[in-house]
Amino acid sequence: MLEDFDIAEEVRRHPGIVAGALAVVAGVAIGTLLLSQRTGPRRYEELLERLDPRGWIDAEALRRRFDDISRGVAEGVETLGERAEEAGDDARHGARKWLKRGRKAMSPAKRRRYAQAARGYAHDAGEKARMYADGAGRYARDHAKEGGALLAVATIAAAIGAAALESRRPDSRVRRIAKF
Repeated sequence: MLEDFDIAEEVRRHPGIVAGALAVVAGVAIGTLLLSQRTGPRRYEELLERLDPRGWIDAEALRRRFDDISRGVAEGVETLGERAEEAGDDARHGARKWLKRGRKAMSPAKRRRYAQAARGYAHDAGEKARMYADGAGRYARDHAKEGGALLAVATIAAAIGAAALESRRPDSRVRRIAKF
């Protein structure tokens, strides 16, 4: 007998009983809320203020946060540029030093060794520059993900706020959907 019990079918058969039961449960919940308040109606107003989606997101704080993120990324890229420039200067200086030593009277084999050492020094400096660039890219990607998450939260809050505002209108579709 219980295997054939379908809640949806019972609701379709007895909509008045289900609506009445839901109304009684909602009435008891509201009554309990109102009667359990210690400080009077102000507590109920506080609850309504907390449920108001317009106060959930501080748009100015988000704007400042995005400004801070963009400023941080710009400073990171600027620092990366300075580090790459320093690495290039070091490589140039090292190469010149090796070339000056190599120009003095020395054998061609020794010159090749110095040239090879200079190329190795330039290669190492290039690797450092690539490493700094990779670090700046990771930094920017992490902050872009954080900004995307904040944007998703703001979008969801805006949708909830729009539904709340829509439900206040007299010709609201949201209100019509919620009616039984």
